[in-house]
Amino acid sequence: MPQPDVGKIRVGEINFHRLKQRGKTFVNRVMNVYRFLLPVLLAAPLSVQAQNGVLRGRVVDAVTQASLPGVNVSLVGYTKGAATDAEGEYVVEQIPPGVYTVQASFLGFETVTRSDIVIQPSRPTLLVFEMRESAVELEGVTVVGNLFARPPDAPNSVQTLGAEEIRRTPGGQNDISRSLLSLPGVTGGVDNRNDLLVRGGGPSENAYFVDGVPIPQINHFATQGASGGAIGLLNIDFIREVEFFTGGFPVRYGDALSSVLVVSNRPGSPDRVAGDFTLGAAEAGLTLDGPLGRSGNWLFSARRSYLQYLFSLLGLPIRPDYWDFQTRIEYDLDPRNRLSFVGVGSIDQFDFYTPENPTFEEQEILDRVLENEQWSYTNGLVWRRLMPRGFVTTVLSRSMTSFSFLDNDSDGLPVLRSDAREAENHLRVDGDYRLRRNLIAGYGGGLTLASLGNRFFERARPGTTFPTSIAFDDAFAVWQGHGYGQLTWRSLNDRLITNAGLRFDATSFLDDNLYLSPRVSLSYMLTSAWMLNVSTGVFRQHPEYAWLGVRDADGEYVNSGLPFIRADHGVAGVSWQPRSSLRVALEGYYKRYRNSPVSASDPRISVANLGGDYGFVGIEPLVGTGRGRAYGIELSGQQKRTGRLYAQGAYALSRSEFAGLDDVLKPSSWDVRHSLSANAGYRLGTSWEIGLRWRYLSGRPYTPFDLGLSAQE
Repeated sequence: MPQPDVGKIRVGEINFHRLKQRGKTFVNRVMNVYRFLLPVLLAAPLSVQAQNGVLRGRVVDAVTQASLPGVNVSLVGYTKGAATDAEGEYVVEQIPPGVYTVQASFLGFETVTRSDIVIQPSRPTLLVFEMRESAVELEGVTVVGNLFARPPDAPNSVQTLGAEEIRRTPGGQNDISRSLLSLPGVTGGVDNRNDLLVRGGGPSENAYFVDGVPIPQINHFATQGASGGAIGLLNIDFIREVEFFTGGFPVRYGDALSSVLVVSNRPGSPDRVAGDFTLGAAEAGLTLDGPLGRSGNWLFSARRSYLQYLFSLLGLPIRPDYWDFQTRIEYDLDPRNRLSFVGVGSIDQFDFYTPENPTFEEQEILDRVLENEQWSYTNGLVWRRLMPRGFVTTVLSRSMTSFSFLDNDSDGLPVLRSDAREAENHLRVDGDYRLRRNLIAGYGGGLTLASLGNRFFERARPGTTFPTSIAFDDAFAVWQGHGYGQLTWRSLNDRLITNAGLRFDATSFLDDNLYLSPRVSLSYMLTSAWMLNVSTGVFRQHPEYAWLGVRDADGEYVNSGLPFIRADHGVAGVSWQPRSSLRVALEGYYKRYRNSPVSASDPRISVANLGGDYGFVGIEPLVGTGRGRAYGIELSGQQKRTGRLYAQGAYALSRSEFAGLDDVLKPSSWDVRHSLSANAGYRLGTSWEIGLRWRYLSGRPYTPFDLGLSAQE
């Protein structure tokens, strides 16, 4: 949505000199704390040098989640290890602090290897292995622990990252979104935003799950109608593992066109209360965890930004201020039933300071940035029940986000005002069932009750796509439902993995309310080192609630005729893995978009090109007839850290094009033709590590300014 080009009147202007002094006072207090803590921090390594750490956890069947006794868990390159007991649990004690590679092996199951496992003396390290059955003999193929193991129903376009890989990403700032920018096919918007642009798609085309709970956004100061934002709100200290799908994802995931991020959090400490204080690039945070009786554990964190103080010292006229909170509680009712509670919340607020005689740069910032206040929360209850040949997970969750944007002209009259609350209530069931050793069935479904209340006004003016002002005060609700089934079949002595699934999505609000999405994938092991992967399918996304709430002067919903947006994916790739820690992959993809919403007033504007700025997108009359395409090739390589060195690099050549009502394909806002990224690191001893990141992006399309038209009122 184009931003207003007029100034603002701010209520309760702040004395700049006083705020600057407060900022200096804050910095002085922080420095005093550092002066007090520095001797303690320097002495701490000496006091814990003689202390060792503990590795403990469980080993389970990946399909049934049943405990596996007798599994050998060992530290690669060391003599330390342990076998799991009757409950599938293991404990390895007296491990010197450091970073290790850990392996789980068991006859009849694929060997699982995990790298970057940090052992520290302050708390036990918890590690859960999920093992899959395999053929005992693979006709000359040697089975080794694979550090690049992927879900069998997603053979390509997926990356699995551990918490330490995310944490150590150079320039990642302990932010999961920024860490993902190193992956093939992933680019970002401007530096001050966390937009994930995946394979030529926009920031509104992604879906997020935390411990099975769907979350509408993972960033502070989010854009309504998209999923980007400024700073990540997920605490990296919670994360155990992340799966990131950049295309061709299985039918259990819907309502996304480009990518799906699946975050699995770690459990809390089972035998003691432990905590960490973190001072990041933008905030300070405290994380605590501990046991809950003999059968449970808990985690909690709270983080507070200090950007407002830094911006004050730098003399910037904006003061972004935020809090976020996260919690996880896990409790085993009995050996077959586990309950988990997941909570994520945030409070965001932009404050402004207007100098008496603002510079050009200060006035430009004040004119472009909307007054922005938000808060959001997601709470979810997860029940996992083990069955004789599988398991079922039931999720009941609620998410709510409040958006408030305001812009006044120089006379104090509103140019734009939006107060909206979006809520989603989810009931979701997912299951896996082993029909035979080599045949797995996945199934599930769910219901969503969503609601939107929005009091909205935007004045028509030069630069807007609509000829008359838009104003409405509305509240509505919409039911959505989905169901899916899939089969994963291993054949030819596990050389060939075939996955086929069908998904349906339904909605109560739109004129067309039922959609089917078939998907299929193949993965064939050419040799012990070479793998061929192919996938294709249909992917759909429900129109954003903000778009559907628009009413005309007669009170009619003008966008109820929008269909689900559709993207057809085709992906093919080959990978070479000469050893368990090194992998090189080449993938090509083609995405064809249909039913993309475009502006009803301006035939050139496709909503697919919007979402990379603060505020909102798509709150205007739209038509769901747009089309687009994105295609490209990606070459990537990664060396997992099994010793001291790790490295990762990727190159992508891509095109992204969308058409408006004129049906003319033009380069999209996300059309980055060339992207090249590389990062590497080296561990010095057990306490220090150096890392380097380098990135190159070719320019994105832009429209030159028409100075004559821009000067017109």
